[in-house]
Amino acid sequence: MRVLLLSTPHPLEESPLPPLSLSYLASVLIREGIEVKILDFLVTQYHPKKLRRALEEYRPQLVGATCVTLNYPIARRMLKACKTFDPYIFTVIGGPHVTFASEETLLQSPWIDAVVIGEGERTLVELVRAVEEDKDIHQVPGIAFADGGMVVKTPPQARIENLDQLPLPARELLPMARYRALGTPCTVITSRGCPYSCIFCSGHRMFGPKVRFRSPGLVVDEIEKLQRDFGLAKINIVDDTFTLNHHHTRAVCEEMLRRNLQIKWSVFARVDRISEDLAQLMNQAGCEWVLFGVESADEGILKTIRKGITLDGVRRGVKIAAEAGINVFNSFILGLPGENRDTALKSMAFGDELYQQYGAKYGFHILSPLPGTEVYEKAKDYGIRILSRNWARYNANEPITETATMSKEMIKEAMAIYNRGIEVAWDDIKRRAKGGDAQCAEIIEGKEREEFVWTLLQGDVIEGLGGMASATVLNPSNAEAELARRVSRKLGLDIEVAQRWMGELIGKGVLRLEPRRNSLRWQWSDTQKLKLAGEITPATSCQA
Repeated sequence: MRVLLLSTPHPLEESPLPPLSLSYLASVLIREGIEVKILDFLVTQYHPKKLRRALEEYRPQLVGATCVTLNYPIARRMLKACKTFDPYIFTVIGGPHVTFASEETLLQSPWIDAVVIGEGERTLVELVRAVEEDKDIHQVPGIAFADGGMVVKTPPQARIENLDQLPLPARELLPMARYRALGTPCTVITSRGCPYSCIFCSGHRMFGPKVRFRSPGLVVDEIEKLQRDFGLAKINIVDDTFTLNHHHTRAVCEEMLRRNLQIKWSVFARVDRISEDLAQLMNQAGCEWVLFGVESADEGILKTIRKGITLDGVRRGVKIAAEAGINVFNSFILGLPGENRDTALKSMAFGDELYQQYGAKYGFHILSPLPGTEVYEKAKDYGIRILSRNWARYNANEPITETATMSKEMIKEAMAIYNRGIEVAWDDIKRRAKGGDAQCAEIIEGKEREEFVWTLLQGDVIEGLGGMASATVLNPSNAEAELARRVSRKLGLDIEVAQRWMGELIGKGVLRLEPRRNSLRWQWSDTQKLKLAGEITPATSCQA
């Protein structure tokens, strides 16, 4: 049985990270002796022709995709392309969006054979076995499918109580060199589940209100493996609340310290679940960023959304983390129930207060009422009017809702105020960089480097320019200079800039020069091969 898992694309602004869920799914399939590959379109240009050529080469019998609401439209189109290529391919989709919109998904996308609901590892293995053995999928728990024009949901799959039973994610199937080139962290979980019931989040329904913890030793084993195998220097712990259980948090940090791990990491936390001693221990173990969900500076809104925090509690939590030496980012949402111009301005003023006092950065997103959230299912009860069902617009950067006291135009005006502040801050950074401020210059160059690498990845630039056929460039140093020249000309960059940045990528080992017949070719240093298109050789495929 050959299984192909698809990672769906989304913009750079949405912070592409190595897909953790697919890595876990692949690892349990491998453990069961099932052949599996991951086709990652996050860090390469997506085109239906690439997908088709991958299908021609690999000939999978089952194709699965996972998605959030934002990239659900492209995920369903990708699965349609698979079914068009071969109607006998069994197509599966999973993730938070389709978990809570399974009926709509199946009725509007008849080319999708099944939806995996909720936590997917056990369910996918059982579904693959049923398809392989041509068994009735009615017996597979945790799925939905169409049958005679009706949607059938099987009984729920039992959640994995002991997360230590899961094998480590199969990141060797991902194009990790490309993520290293971007400088993005790798995601790790130490727990699943969330006991809180914020009305704008579906996490507590997706993975359950009971929090299940992994053994600290296994977590740190995984982090060590990321350092050893992929040379990663940063990770992002993506538990809903890493600091929920202080005993568990301390155990993870102490294990990192015991092994003397030299790695930086970031976490999501709550302002009411952090203490001075815990923050200091986290900092000692390498924590450099903590993200707090503040959401609003209006006490009434905080109560309505069941956030369970106060403004004084926010000040306390931010102060504790900042004074422990951890960078803080406070996240706010515009357009929540009860929002008006005054509450929006109050939140912006509060964000600035925390920045001025503690150096805490802050950001604003616009409410996207995602399927599975209470604010989506009971929008009218909360005075929310949903303006669009175009899921591709659910990016939290544009207004798709309004309240009786906050129209979409008012939300746009509020975001414009925030964005102007960002522009002013960037102008100040650029001014200071020109004045010789090394730290500001590093920030500017880091952003430009990230955009440069993203352009290389999304334009398949290396794949198109990497062949060194002339005998005059068979010397590696000449080949590096020639590649920089080609990239400079292709992207309209100064040759010095192209030489410096290409040199950095080669120095990091994410690009390498490989022999091909009587020539050399630059390629991303991904280990596994899956040809994606005619112009992409097996050595430079997007499948790592």
